[in-house]
Amino acid sequence: MTLRSLWSHFKGYVIIRITGKAVEDFINQAYASEIELWNLARIDGKSVLTCIYLQDLPRAGKILKTTNCKGRVERRVGLPFLIMKLAKRKGFIFGALLFSVGLYVLSSFVWFISISGCDKISCNDIAKFVEEQGIKVGTPRGRVDPASLGKGILAEFPSLAWVGVNIKGTTVSIEVSEKTLPETEPELTHLIASEDALVVNIIVFSGEPAVNEGDTVTRGQTLIEGSVCPPLGYEKDGEEKKEFISAKGVVMGRVWRTYRDSLNLIRRLETETGEIKRTVYFFLGPYEFRIGPKEPPFKTYVEKRSVYGIPSLEDNNVKSAVRLTVIEYKKTERSIEILDRKEILGDLRKKAYIYMKAKMPRGAKILDEREDLEYSAGGEWVYTLTIETIEDIAQEMREHRS
Repeated sequence: MTLRSLWSHFKGYVIIRITGKAVEDFINQAYASEIELWNLARIDGKSVLTCIYLQDLPRAGKILKTTNCKGRVERRVGLPFLIMKLAKRKGFIFGALLFSVGLYVLSSFVWFISISGCDKISCNDIAKFVEEQGIKVGTPRGRVDPASLGKGILAEFPSLAWVGVNIKGTTVSIEVSEKTLPETEPELTHLIASEDALVVNIIVFSGEPAVNEGDTVTRGQTLIEGSVCPPLGYEKDGEEKKEFISAKGVVMGRVWRTYRDSLNLIRRLETETGEIKRTVYFFLGPYEFRIGPKEPPFKTYVEKRSVYGIPSLEDNNVKSAVRLTVIEYKKTERSIEILDRKEILGDLRKKAYIYMKAKMPRGAKILDEREDLEYSAGGEWVYTLTIETIEDIAQEMREHRS
């Protein structure tokens, strides 16, 4: 619907048939009186159809009399006629208003509660919980807080992984997703050594000790073994039921950790001098054109390469047939800086202690620390930090048993 048509419906107009010998005079006088006529259509030699606004009908009636023409309304169109028609049917208007108000009021309440996604959990249990929260059929929609209700359901049912609550019209839709727990297999736990160590004390809570005090163990070696008791009976499927006793205990051991790094007192520097040479390659299909040196013009340099091309319209993966490559050679100078030995040694010591502390477990007690600085055969100083601790070296290792 055009803007003109919409405006015409708002103001109201009639489709009128004009009949007479002086139809042309009527049309001319109507235009002279600024009466808007549109959609003029001649029916025969004495009749035309046209549209006239409702507000112009009185003036059009006077022109009909002066031109001895007759007018007959064929159709009434627009909002004013609809209002007049409805005004005669007050009962209908009252009923429509009452129905609209009732529909609006009813749509502001919850009439349906939908719960989906339940598998192991009963939907009735969730529905009962929701009702306990004051949300049931007839509850005003404004009292339903989807976020709060979803959090409440998650807190009440720990086996749920996700809850989504949405209000659609008069329906509260609750979608749930249950947690998928992996099938657990029987496990037997052993305690193994977390580090190479010297065992100084063993306390066994359950399981069988595999080493003795004073033994030297390596990382991964079994310290305390879990055990499997003889069959206790039969399960429903007829399989023997076994009892798995996991290893538990404390194994204290002396552990030596070593950090070693070279003391580099020479720093090699490479700085740009500001001198730049460029080489430009222009590729046109199989042909290559170069402007600038073919080889790098400096002994030491930093290279920067830029490629420009026209992408292929058929295949973007194909290298462009027309491309430009610009290579920049930036001249550099190399130099050597002798660093302060005490400063470098201090930084290396900090680094070593940070590394060693990160390797130590909680509860480890430091027994001894030793630092060494030696000049190696390779012509460099080597710093070594050794820390001796006593700590619980028992680490769990799970073994799946069928």
